Amino acid sequence: MTSLDLRSFNFLAALQCAVMGAVMGAVLLGIRHNFPSNIKGLRYWGLAPLLALGATGFYALLGHAPAVLVGLGGNGLLMACTVALLAGTREFLGQPWRWWPWVALVLGCLAGLTVFFVVWPDYRPRMLIFGLGMAAICAAHTQVLARHGRGFAARLMLLAMAWQTLVLVTRALSTYWIDAPDTQRFDAGSVIHMVFVATFSFSILLVLVSAQLMASERVRQEFEHLASHDELTGALNRRAILRLAEQAHARWQHEGQAYALLLLDLDHFKHINDSRGHQAGDRTLVKVAATLQQGLRPLDRVGRYGGEEFVALLPISDLASAQRMAERLRARVEGLPADTDTPACTVSIGVARVQAGDASCDAVVGRADRALYQAKAAGRNQVSLG
Repeated sequence: MTSLDLRSFNFLAALQCAVMGAVMGAVLLGIRHNFPSNIKGLRYWGLAPLLALGATGFYALLGHAPAVLVGLGGNGLLMACTVALLAGTREFLGQPWRWWPWVALVLGCLAGLTVFFVVWPDYRPRMLIFGLGMAAICAAHTQVLARHGRGFAARLMLLAMAWQTLVLVTRALSTYWIDAPDTQRFDAGSVIHMVFVATFSFSILLVLVSAQLMASERVRQEFEHLASHDELTGALNRRAILRLAEQAHARWQHEGQAYALLLLDLDHFKHINDSRGHQAGDRTLVKVAATLQQGLRPLDRVGRYGGEEFVALLPISDLASAQRMAERLRARVEGLPADTDTPACTVSIGVARVQAGDASCDAVVGRADRALYQAKAAGRNQVSLG
């Protein structure tokens, strides 16, 4: 009676976790269409627990269907579930993914299981093959999380996968000590097997919880990025760059760290839009924004001020250094090659440094703006100091 109760517990624990996981997977599949398109991996994360539920369905046929069908179907789907979790994580973290090595591993394990189901029936080598195959997938999952995962949710998933790897290896290597050739799946002859089933099922749930936390965190980061960056150029938007300028002004007032602002305007931008089309104008803005960012120091920031205007914030800078930086940026833009998609262009730049009597960064922006108009009036494609 005890054996029956423990065996039933093993199966019911796995079934309960599989159903809960399937619900969580369905949620991931349902919400992925509402997530930004650059958040990848949710499809595989959502598919994985559905495969695990399918595996549990196969295991439920034990005693009602041929053992080889139950074993190959259930184990194959469970390995596919683990591979899908790995694929989801790699895609989510922006890592390259190739299916064929893992498909080959799963097929190789299933071929080995078939031999020990049909030719030399023995549960122990089947457990060894399945356990080590699953452990290899989980170990690869642990490795990618250790290298590329960031944040609490990624660390939680890493711990779950590392623990899962350890449990799988331990169960696989101990099979010749605790199992017999005729041991059946969900057999209660060993408390270790009960712990193995419960631990595996719980780990899958923990991975899915971590996946949802990682997805939610990424969405939050995306919204924060959208709130502070220009959608077209990727530069900071006007509000964000001016907020940084206000912070720099406060540091100047309290700590004496002077800063400078560059106001940059693309020359004859209306002509580019009128002659080449607005798409060409957009591509020009994107190219110029990238060039400006590459030409600045790591502590400097660039934002789109509006239309074809950009503003660069140079913390800890004197006027001479700011002028040299402006000349450098002007030359970089002038040197951009024209191609079939974007025409050549130039920029005019007004430079201003904070000075005594400036009540806010608005005063610095105003001087930079007046200097920019002087550069325009003097013939464009030049730098003027304010």
